[in-house]
Amino acid sequence: MVGISEIAKNVAGKAKVSQKAAENVLREALRDIVKNVDKGKKVRLAGFGIFSRKKTKARKAKNPRTKAIINVPAKNKFHFSASSNVKYK
Repeated sequence: MVGISEIAKNVAGKAKVSQKAAENVLREALRDIVKNVDKGKKVRLAGFGIFSRKKTKARKAKNPRTKAIINVPAKNKFHFSASSNVKYK
């Protein structure tokens, strides 16, 4: 798995900035994406995809360990829809 530090290292080399500066920019960009999505906005990165929130309905489910029926509350999930440039490569 690749983490932020590995991505920052690659970006830093290409952008000719320090790895720490690249990592700070990546972290701030991600925070800004989450902040805007939490405000109810969709965030579109051309050629990459769209970040949004999707509401799920409340439902009943079965606990696999105890087999008891439980109520799962409605949720407001973070959702990413990949661009066709990303999906088919």
